Amino acid sequence: MDDSPLTGPLTLSAMLARDERQYMARWLALEVLMTDEAVCADEELYDRLSVLQEKWQQETLARHGVTRAP
Repeated sequence: MDDSPLTGPLTLSAMLARDERQYMARWLALEVLMTDEAVCADEELYDRLSVLQEKWQQETLARHGVTRAP
């Protein structure tokens, strides 16, 4: 990634869609899964999926210099 600042979430999303297709597919699959009524009814499962999604997001952004991985 170059030194220019990101102009916003849309720019970041476009960059990730181009450079991180597998990540985006997994992240979106979790988004869809987390809208399922059975998943929403199971608080523990929903929370674990949310944590996993957040972890993937932070790791991916860190690879692009946007944030640091924990």
